[in-house]
Amino acid sequence: MAMWGQTGGMTEVRPAATPDAARWLLRPGCDWWDLVRYGPPGFDVYVRIAFAHEAAGEDPALRLALTTLASYTTTPTMAYAAIWEGCGGADPPPEAPRVPIPHRTMLLFTGPVGVLRDAPALAWHGSARGYQEPHLVWPEDQAWCLACEVDEEVEFTVGCSVDASRALDKALPGAVRRVHYGDPAPLYRDPA
Repeated sequence: MAMWGQTGGMTEVRPAATPDAARWLLRPGCDWWDLVRYGPPGFDVYVRIAFAHEAAGEDPALRLALTTLASYTTTPTMAYAAIWEGCGGADPPPEAPRVPIPHRTMLLFTGPVGVLRDAPALAWHGSARGYQEPHLVWPEDQAWCLACEVDEEVEFTVGCSVDASRALDKALPGAVRRVHYGDPAPLYRDPA
């Protein structure tokens, strides 16, 4: 089994041993589109977080959200990232368990919450280069789930507790709005 390290002494991201950790995502009656944009249903609160498009290079909103959410799980060193198998473009996908989400088959990786922001780059390229977002991220205790659909340009979603949503609002002032699961939301930036 291949492992990918990250600079700065952070622990590696590696393929999950089995797809079992993703079973909780695949609930009967859950529409695939809602799943990839909102994560699974059932959290106390859902918030949409705006990407900070004025940022040069990597957009820091998703990294800051994951850093904040790491304090709202009992398992910050054991988490999962499901990444769309086509995110590497022309590069072949790495070997990893498949998560059979309709129209978005994903590959399952594991590592600490703080490293999973870079899981796509680490899995495909072996280093934290590039800025591809992970598509679904959650800790082993399932205390929250961050969802960033493949084509999202405007916002991503976090399903979590009330306390975690307040911490996100404080960490990302003006970028967090509360929504209901599955609410229609813009996918693309207005080019005007």
